[in-house]
Amino acid sequence: MISESLIKCRVEPRVRAAVRARIKFLRLIRMMVGVLVASAAAWSMAAHAEQGAVTIVHMLDYVAVDYSAAVQDGKVVSAAEFAEMQDFTRQAATQLEALPARPQQAALLEDARALAQRVNDKAAPSEIAQRAGDLRRSVIAAYGVVVAPRVAPDLAAVAPRYESLCAGCHGATGRGDGKLAAGLDPAPSNFHDEERMRARSVYGLYSTISLGVDGTSMPSFANLSEDERWALAFHVAGLRASEQAVALGKAQWQGGAGQDVFTDLRAVTVLNTNEAAARGGPDMAAVLAYLVQEPGAAASIKGSPISTTRTVLKESMAAYQRDERDAAQRLAVGAYLEGFELVETSLDTLDPKLRVEVEDAMIALRTLMRDGAPVDAVRTQMQAIDGLLDRVEELLGEQELSPSAAALSSFIILLREGLEAILVLAAVFAFLVKADRRDALRWVHAGWIAALALGFLTWFAASYLIQISGAGRELTEGITALVAAAVLLYVGFWLHSKAYAQAWQRYVREKLHGALTRGTLWALATVSFLAVYREIFEVVLFYQALWTQAGSDGGVAVIGGFFAAVVALAIISWLVFRYGVRLPLGPFFAASSILMALLAVVFVGKGIAALQEAGHLTIDAVAFPRIPTLGIYPTSQSLSAQAVVLALVLLGFGWGYLSARRAMNTAEGRSS
Repeated sequence: MISESLIKCRVEPRVRAAVRARIKFLRLIRMMVGVLVASAAAWSMAAHAEQGAVTIVHMLDYVAVDYSAAVQDGKVVSAAEFAEMQDFTRQAATQLEALPARPQQAALLEDARALAQRVNDKAAPSEIAQRAGDLRRSVIAAYGVVVAPRVAPDLAAVAPRYESLCAGCHGATGRGDGKLAAGLDPAPSNFHDEERMRARSVYGLYSTISLGVDGTSMPSFANLSEDERWALAFHVAGLRASEQAVALGKAQWQGGAGQDVFTDLRAVTVLNTNEAAARGGPDMAAVLAYLVQEPGAAASIKGSPISTTRTVLKESMAAYQRDERDAAQRLAVGAYLEGFELVETSLDTLDPKLRVEVEDAMIALRTLMRDGAPVDAVRTQMQAIDGLLDRVEELLGEQELSPSAAALSSFIILLREGLEAILVLAAVFAFLVKADRRDALRWVHAGWIAALALGFLTWFAASYLIQISGAGRELTEGITALVAAAVLLYVGFWLHSKAYAQAWQRYVREKLHGALTRGTLWALATVSFLAVYREIFEVVLFYQALWTQAGSDGGVAVIGGFFAAVVALAIISWLVFRYGVRLPLGPFFAASSILMALLAVVFVGKGIAALQEAGHLTIDAVAFPRIPTLGIYPTSQSLSAQAVVLALVLLGFGWGYLSARRAMNTAEGRSS
């Protein structure tokens, strides 16, 4: 690797300049790799937590289904199965304790240990199934486990995949009688075993396919794509259903039955037959049998984001009635993140006041749950939210946005999210040009280009590889915003310290190069990366939702709104750059430093709000104007954080001014 010592060699100035450039380039590459890792940390943390929770949910599902084969009438009927049930429940508690901290973790751990004890006590299978099912749902809610496919799986093409991968053990029709089944211990599952399969959800089957089962011949098929695994899970879940049951379920569904229960694919995947029957009797079980074989019917239900909000709110209310307050709060957070937030921009174009009403109502609901309000008070608040959602659905229309609303929403999304990044980048570009340091522009270009590249990877992953949960999205946005705020403060203070330096031309000629090589270039590249990636991350996910809402006829309108916003942002960039460069050097540094500091205040507010929406910070509403563009939200936590940052800005700028004045007075005294 090239080292600094090479620069000291006696070589021509142009060679030394080339070596320096090479060193800077290598440092830049190292820096950008570090920034990429840091910016992905929040996403990785969320993914790690979810993966650990997935394993626990898988074990709990296995216990709920197979415990009856181990214990009957308080006696062990299979020592091997009983030992496995004990091991799984112990592991569930141990792994739950090792998961990242959540407000609900203590209660979940207590329930897990109680389940393990009841297994040791040889409790009735019905009790174990109930306890394991309740704990499974609570873990899903607490850790934001994604329990449904992104889109309805294509079951028409899954039969050959089942034949090649599964039929050898489970048999062509799933009765556990495949050619390789003889001698396997335990025997392969019989998917026609009514008792076991009634207790098994599609998501439980998906988990088994994804993770496998230790100590058995069931391997993990994690090498398959997520879509392929979901298709196999639906196929296996539907093998036992008779034509009569499916026909009955179809007739019931088309008659309107079950559409308040199976409001989306999530409800189809998490409910098993026993749970469906408990909600609506045998007819509801038949509806589930139909939807398992025709998942597209559930996926096409009206207003999926709003129906998701309603569904998860119902689950939240049920959890609160069971006195599972932590799980209820987590579900209330999910109702907002996985549903309503995805239509906020579209609603903003039609009735921004209604959007604020819904947000405030959902915050009030979470506050009631946190404070342990009476069930009736929480139910009343739920009903108020339901009424607001009725207005939202009516305003947004049947299912698809009009072309004009789609175009306007597309324009606003990109303009709103891109404006902050443009202001940062334009100010940095103008600063470097003003300081006659165009050579340093490569650092800034590297930052935003890396952000675009990672943004493309984010889009690809979110579209084809994984489903990014709302909590993971908000956690990433929150942490990225706070890191960006810290870097903006650094750059702002650095610029402000130069705004009062005397002998500007001499300073620029003699000092600016050294100042920029001592960490400032790194900061400029970092802030350009963070400012752009944070916005791209949000834009990608919101455009995905908008594209769905716009429907087949609204695609052109969405694209038109996108390019209109690109033009508007280009004009804004040109204006900021053109008129910024025309300012005198001292006022330019002062104006740029103030802009950076104010953006830091904005980013802190948005970062705190994102962490609150993800459920990682509490929310205490206060009477204060809501100005999302400036990162101002009416909560004590976000306003307090912004006040602290603003105080730091004022103190830092004041100290810089006084220090500069003292230095100038000292210099004047010496010259006299």
